[in-house]
Amino acid sequence: MSDLYDPQIEQALQSFISDHPGMDTRNQAIAAILTNWFTNHGYLPHDQEGIRPENLDASNDD
Repeated sequence: MSDLYDPQIEQALQSFISDHPGMDTRNQAIAAILTNWFTNHGYLPHDQEGIRPENLDASNDD
């Protein structure tokens, strides 16, 4: 266990890793959790295809 995190956080990280096949390390789990949080709270863009609103004009109409 790391001295940086409460034992409950460490247990949650281990559970998260167990629930996500292919995720092997604590660092991968932390990165995935942070990416999800930042995306859901507007700090990172969602992985969506499309045209940004500021780039829309009549030439983009289908």
